[in-house]
Amino acid sequence: MATGSERARSSLSYLRRKITTGEWAVGSRIPIEPELVEQMGVGRSTVREAVRSLANMGMLETLPGRGTFVRSATPSSALLNEFLNAFTLEEILSYRRALEIEAAQQATIHRTEEDIQAMIVAAEEEKGCSLCPIATANSATNAFESKFHLLMFDAAKNRLLSALYAGINEQLRTPQHRGRLVNMASAQEMEKYHAKLIDAIQRQDFIDAVHVMAAHVDHDVVMVSEEQQIVPTLARSDEQQQRIDDLGIDD
Repeated sequence: MATGSERARSSLSYLRRKITTGEWAVGSRIPIEPELVEQMGVGRSTVREAVRSLANMGMLETLPGRGTFVRSATPSSALLNEFLNAFTLEEILSYRRALEIEAAQQATIHRTEEDIQAMIVAAEEEKGCSLCPIATANSATNAFESKFHLLMFDAAKNRLLSALYAGINEQLRTPQHRGRLVNMASAQEMEKYHAKLIDAIQRQDFIDAVHVMAAHVDHDVVMVSEEQQIVPTLARSDEQQQRIDDLGIDD
């Protein structure tokens, strides 16, 4: 039997997935409370707690007499964004890397079959395209995260990880970082990493998931110099790189 905390986490994940997958579009009104109770199979208090949590993250907004509306596809925090202004781009990217690796590990522990299926669908939808700023480094509309990655954070069932990841990506979209970031991976490489991540998470193999995600983020959003040369996230010796290659992650 599911405990109250398990029901709360599951309910929050259910609502977030509706938003992050676009089923509930930004600006749309979500179903009323009795409908959510019936859809989710939980009590009113659990639904209210989940809605309140997403409202605190900036994803939902309840307007008296009108209903609850989707305000953002990702959590947002002006306070976090202001806090991150004090750090260099190198420090921010390093922290983003740590968040993604930890999310991959926790996803192997907490993922559900519904999480896996949602990630499979997202990976299929994103085939042949790159949502990170490889071709639009000077654009104000860079995504910096794909639906696949958002769903992986949902699968981790850790609200703090998700909120911090969203805050990091919001910071990367600010004008001071525009033109300094590119995606080093091709669409085909991204597809390969996503497939390996799904496999590791589905098998609940956190060791493989961590190694694959580490390799993935090293080819994801990276810094470029003023001469448009890639600045490596981590400096590695030839011996260290060979050890990584021997793991077979890039096969």
